[in-house]
Amino acid sequence: MKTSDFFQSLERHNIFNYIFLIITIIFIRIFFEGVLEGWHNIGYTRFSYRSVLMYFVHFPLFYITTFLFITLIITLILNESIKNVIRAASIGLILIIFVPVIDVILYGGCYITYPSRLEKYFLHFLNPFVSLLDIGISAGPRIIIVVISFFAGLYGYMKRKTTLKAILVFFSTLLAILFSGGVTTIIAGNQPENLYTSGGILYSDTQKFSAIYAIFFLVLFFLTIYLYSKEDFFQLINSIRPERIALYGGLGIGGFILARNQAGAFYKFNFFNSIALLFIFLSCGLGFWALQILNDFFDIKTDIYSKQRNPLLKGIEKRYYSMCGIFISVLVLIISVILNYQAFLIMFTFLLLGVIYSVPPLRLKRFPLLSTFILSIAVLLSLGVGYSVIYGEKTFHEFPEPLIYALITGITIGFSAKDMSDIEGDKNNGIITLPVLLYRKESLMGRLPYSLLLGLSYLLVSIFLPEVLPGSLVASVITVIYTLFRKDPTEKFYFFLMYIYGIYLFFNLIT
Repeated sequence: MKTSDFFQSLERHNIFNYIFLIITIIFIRIFFEGVLEGWHNIGYTRFSYRSVLMYFVHFPLFYITTFLFITLIITLILNESIKNVIRAASIGLILIIFVPVIDVILYGGCYITYPSRLEKYFLHFLNPFVSLLDIGISAGPRIIIVVISFFAGLYGYMKRKTTLKAILVFFSTLLAILFSGGVTTIIAGNQPENLYTSGGILYSDTQKFSAIYAIFFLVLFFLTIYLYSKEDFFQLINSIRPERIALYGGLGIGGFILARNQAGAFYKFNFFNSIALLFIFLSCGLGFWALQILNDFFDIKTDIYSKQRNPLLKGIEKRYYSMCGIFISVLVLIISVILNYQAFLIMFTFLLLGVIYSVPPLRLKRFPLLSTFILSIAVLLSLGVGYSVIYGEKTFHEFPEPLIYALITGITIGFSAKDMSDIEGDKNNGIITLPVLLYRKESLMGRLPYSLLLGLSYLLVSIFLPEVLPGSLVASVITVIYTLFRKDPTEKFYFFLMYIYGIYLFFNLIT
């Protein structure tokens, strides 16, 4: 068989087979690294949050980001379909399994780390006469990285039949791997021992390393799905509901500030604490986006009438959209577990609530009050992500009870405003919401019952939090007047008012 025919044979299978293969190879490598390298332990260390983070987040993120980085570079150099590059590169990924095998033969195993110093790492990586063991780099990865780069160059030659392209792919692949392996030391200004110390919101060095590669993965993931299908990518981005992402992400940040104020805790404003705050926002905001994607699959009939931003009605490929939803969900769980174990459990529950909210046979969004009650729990969970940074497993024990009751009652009624634009679609698909039951836009009297009910939602908050009564009265009056006298009220107005009221409520709670 010709080499070119061999490469073509690798590109014939379903892309999901290759994704599964990538994950499989990575975890095989991680297992044997723990057993054969310097640790000589299954799972590296004794069972703990840190060991789980190393095994299932930190190291997998390193390999996945490095893989994506290489495939993106090869794709751009060769102007090749990223699907084909991923397919071919996933086969070559099997070479990483041989790293611990080589090290155990040569040294009896090594403690592989990121390079502690950059000069020697970049200048002498290809020099077989200079040992890099003193900076954490053994012979195993050096040999395999060169072999991977060689095969990448061969792939480039087979695809474009030019030596220049092959050489460019070889050195680009080599530099990409070296950069990925050295990025933590680069960020540390060549002094990792000073940056990756214990302390802060991301307390351990494992959390800090994981955070860096999670951000790296986030960037590479969106670049990958962009190149995978540009048309579908723009459909995906246009479907984002930024006001909802901002709401849930802001609730996470608000929860952290409330908990810090309540506990009297103090954190310095530094690089990793800033990343932690970003992760609080993203875990809740992207969590909503993942559930929005899920909900879109079951809201097609409704959205035909309401003409919302459902990309499935605009031609996005279903497999692409579902794949993005799955990966975003996984990313949510990854960044939440990097924060802490409790944040992971909270966001896992957040995603599960979205399932029973949207997916038949339960599909609880069909039932008035129950559907918005689920959303009120989602709001509390978002606050809980921020609270978990301070209180850990005692998060909801330390939650102010009046705030819990205020949010549940106010949101259970007030969040029904999001269904105003879906009245016709909901009616036709058997979804019973408060606007369907109580709102008739043809007359003032038809609009009055629901207008009063929406206004009541703000007043209910002040029952449990009397200090916000003035703001509640203002918000209530504005809501009633707007809903009563506007025949076609918009969701954006209700969310804008809710954001202003939420900020008012927040500042009353922290002062």
